[in-house]
Amino acid sequence: MPGVTGVVGEYMQVPGGKAPGTPAALNTATFLRLRAAADGESPQPANAVIVALPGFSSTPSQWLLVAGQLVEKAQARTCDGKPCRVEVWVLQRRGANLADASALLAARKARDPKVALNYYFGTPVMTPVQGKDAPARIAAPGPDAKWKPLTQGDLAFMADWGFETYAGDVDAMIAQVRQRSGGKNIFLAGHSQGGGFVANYAARLKPDGRRGVEGLSGLIFLDGGPSAGAEAAPTEAQLKSYLTRVAALRSGSSKVYTDGNGLLGAIAGPISVMGQSVTGLYYAFSDPNAEAIFPMRAQGMGKAPGDDFLSAVRVTWLARAGVTFDTDPVDGGGVQLSFLRFLGQGLGKLDFRPQPGTEGACDKTPEPMMMGPVRPSASTPTCTPTAAMVDRDRVYGWIEAGDGGPREAGRAGHWVNAQAWAPARTNVKSLAVDFRDSGRKTIDASSMVPFNWYQSERWDFDAGFVGRYRTLKVKQDGVDIDVDKSVIANVPVYVARQGAGPGQAGNPFPGVTDYTEINRTGTQQTEAARQLTPIDPQVNVAIYNHTDFIAADDSRAGKARPGEPGVAAVPATLID
Repeated sequence: MPGVTGVVGEYMQVPGGKAPGTPAALNTATFLRLRAAADGESPQPANAVIVALPGFSSTPSQWLLVAGQLVEKAQARTCDGKPCRVEVWVLQRRGANLADASALLAARKARDPKVALNYYFGTPVMTPVQGKDAPARIAAPGPDAKWKPLTQGDLAFMADWGFETYAGDVDAMIAQVRQRSGGKNIFLAGHSQGGGFVANYAARLKPDGRRGVEGLSGLIFLDGGPSAGAEAAPTEAQLKSYLTRVAALRSGSSKVYTDGNGLLGAIAGPISVMGQSVTGLYYAFSDPNAEAIFPMRAQGMGKAPGDDFLSAVRVTWLARAGVTFDTDPVDGGGVQLSFLRFLGQGLGKLDFRPQPGTEGACDKTPEPMMMGPVRPSASTPTCTPTAAMVDRDRVYGWIEAGDGGPREAGRAGHWVNAQAWAPARTNVKSLAVDFRDSGRKTIDASSMVPFNWYQSERWDFDAGFVGRYRTLKVKQDGVDIDVDKSVIANVPVYVARQGAGPGQAGNPFPGVTDYTEINRTGTQQTEAARQLTPIDPQVNVAIYNHTDFIAADDSRAGKARPGEPGVAAVPATLID
């Protein structure tokens, strides 16, 4: 694995939860298993195994660095006279299992991203860029592209890829943990939307008659939850509304996978995320200081501040990675969309200054209202740059966070690694499936993709609905969910999150006595938690944003307090 020492990643698939209508070959639980490379082909029994759930539209790539750090740091500790063993098993979203990754794998074998570009884009639609020797940018697949996305009709069965289906996949993973790793201490972790799943799964009545929490040694929430539910139980009207929405998905009157709709708009859907997967190959096999040939903002987002600037500025591959996900890649510039200012991470800065005499040529475009929430602490843009400020003959680079750069939590190089890497070790095989519209297609998802190609609308809908209530019991119209969050008790809970305002911080589970929370103001622990694992109350995540945990820099480990630049907060505290 990149960015850590002595960690191997294996991409694995086992029979998963059974969703009605889904072809048997697609009812699978797929996950990335990260473990100590020192054990070779004979992994030692694990002292602890973390089963992890990615966030909204995320995949194991977004857990890569923090999970690798956990596995790495554990090996430096001693358990019963031997190096400790922690494993992390990260669930892959089912929609990513539908990705046609055959050309991604072929490109990796050839070490040539053009192999994938030719397959997915054909003769691509190009956008010219002004400047000396400026290559045109790749805007969209051409009509001769060999790859075509599956249709909503092909994937009608995704209408039942909801909470219970994913919980069934986690059941299958935990069964494998017990069988394969020898691990008895199993912790369930979630980031962002995945954090909401942790509480829902712990409260869920499983098919064996036990609640999820009964088989877990602890719950881990990273910028998602913890929540015991804002309402006691759904009203009859709320339940009816939920079932009506499920019926609309099943009938085909509502889209079953996200395709240019929802919070992410045009950057969601198979065509967009396929392009991001191909970009990951360029990250892997291109000089990071060479000029990027993919645009930095998806087409079709609508007019937004920074569009004019981003269409004109030429950047390196490393800078493209940074601009893509950094919360504020141009100081005070506001070139980032609001939902990425909320969801993104501090990765450094674009090495950009306006051309002399253009400092006042600011972009006055109003920000679209559909872009979602902005983190309350995000600064108000002072002057969003325009194309007039850009030197068209220059390729702008990236100033990495850390030594000599901004004091931020992550680095663009970490994001590059997360998008570029895919495990060579896998048991995922290609399979032929008969689809309603597209006919017989071969699906080869053996190369792990960095984004979810077909994001389940049912899963996203269920995540919000199930998480809303302290008690939820539904058994009608093919829906069978039994969740009771009052059963979450007698289990350690670890939380790392930005939220620390009134009504946000603190332990929401009355039956939990061992509770640790690290937020932007410091660390709070119950007495039971302090007795077991005291953490410096000054440890905090003030420099982190919503997603910084997944690209956290740990280059100064041992030289500063956890949560400060260069010392990853979560691995430095969670191991204990």
